Amino acid sequence: MHEIDWLDLPDQVNARDVGGLPVTGGGRTRSGVLMRCETPDLLTDEAIARLSEVYAVRHMFDLRSVGEGGPIEIWPGITRHRMPLLGRMSGAAADAEQARGVGDISTGQVDGLARKSELDMVEVDVHGAGRLYLRMIERGKDAFVQALRLLTDDNAGPTMVHCTAGKDRTGVLVALLLSVAGVERKAIVNDYAATRIHAEELFKRLRSVRDQPPMPTGTKVSSALRDAAPETMEAFLDALGERYDSAADFFVKAGAQSEWLDIWCERFVDA
Repeated sequence: MHEIDWLDLPDQVNARDVGGLPVTGGGRTRSGVLMRCETPDLLTDEAIARLSEVYAVRHMFDLRSVGEGGPIEIWPGITRHRMPLLGRMSGAAADAEQARGVGDISTGQVDGLARKSELDMVEVDVHGAGRLYLRMIERGKDAFVQALRLLTDDNAGPTMVHCTAGKDRTGVLVALLLSVAGVERKAIVNDYAATRIHAEELFKRLRSVRDQPPMPTGTKVSSALRDAAPETMEAFLDALGERYDSAADFFVKAGAQSEWLDIWCERFVDA
């Protein structure tokens, strides 16, 4: 397993750089290009300064639904992009009421991903959670295309991706970007599963996030939905392979331009 490059950010326990991952055929991903974390609502002023001054972050992709978490504040030197991955308007929720309470799988917010008759949030196992991710990427494909476009345009720079826990929505976007770059499957799985290391502390801290949609009263959620089990990412990658030729194929069918994929690989992979 590769060494995890945790970021030193006060009040963040799931922040890491995904550079240094092995690429099939040789090479590794570049550090300082793509980073991931949990909600920035927990960031201290010191951490915000470190994002820009130490880690040179220039863009932040916020995958949360509209109305989830606090308002997006302006941070010097960092452009923040709200790109809801989920919501009743499929990645482009227009107002808080239409998206509120939608998107945080860890707390059972799975509206729109499956009919109730298809998904038992108590019984779903780690493999079912991975298959749920496939529905997530298809429902939120517009956000993925937007993310790839921003990562490959002329104004691109070091980018931080986040949702609430930095596990599900962040996890599938990062996994797809790693896959497009040719990162070895085991490394993709291990990066996803790294969230497990500080999961207990992470979910404890998330309880203090303001405007976080609560789990519906009386709702019970399978432990698999709160976990970051390697089997879940394996199941997602298997389901992706069954539906599409590759992660690149998913992006193109979702509306991305094929040249963006080449640009991404050139920027992210150090041969």
